[in-house]
Amino acid sequence: MSGCRAMSMLIWVLNIIVALLTAINVIAWGYAIREVGDPQLTLNFLLKLLFNKWFIIAIASAFIASLTSYTVLRELGVVAGRFFLSLGIITTILAGTLVLGEKLTLREWAGIAMIIAGTLLVGR
Repeated sequence: MSGCRAMSMLIWVLNIIVALLTAINVIAWGYAIREVGDPQLTLNFLLKLLFNKWFIIAIASAFIASLTSYTVLRELGVVAGRFFLSLGIITTILAGTLVLGEKLTLREWAGIAMIIAGTLLVGR
């Protein structure tokens, strides 16, 4: 029984790590967009984007989050695992609001509440 409990705890820890990486990703994308500007199909824009420190952080955080998510998906299955990993959506909304200054609507607050409730139900 303790092995099952340890795996459950590991899944929660990995989920929190993925959520934090998601928040880092959102913040990095926000700053990359502010620094690089509107997308253009030019070599100058692509080089500016590819060498932007925020873009590199955004890509790296997404990659590490994907690798970390693999363990959760392997243990819970794809359907339950993806739903469980949806806590990343909450960190996306909160990071965008708290760091990037975006505004939350009632719909986002309701979505946050439903995600938390669903994650707690699936995660038990």
